[in-house]
Amino acid sequence: MTQASMLLAKKTVILPAEDRNRMSRLYEEVRVRLEEMAMITSRNLKLNSGRRAEVRFLPLASGTEVEFEAVELVCRSQRCGGYDYRQGSCFELEGAGPEACLSPETETK
Repeated sequence: MTQASMLLAKKTVILPAEDRNRMSRLYEEVRVRLEEMAMITSRNLKLNSGRRAEVRFLPLASGTEVEFEAVELVCRSQRCGGYDYRQGSCFELEGAGPEACLSPETETK
């Protein structure tokens, strides 16, 4: 753990070996799936993602719209893309400037 994350943690529990192994496998699977979702979103929105693209999983507030359940998946420079899984559509986030596409240093993972 980094020093910053240690400050946020109230209690740290070391998992037994079996649980640690399973969590490692799940983490890797989720990371690979998110990267794939980000690539699909980038391709369809022509965001030209690459090494400088940031892959993230950031659920977006739906307000009162029940039909909208979306997640931000990828940011590249000043363009960000997401996916609404109820509608089955990718979208570019409106007003996605530098403040919307935070750098990894300023965003808490």
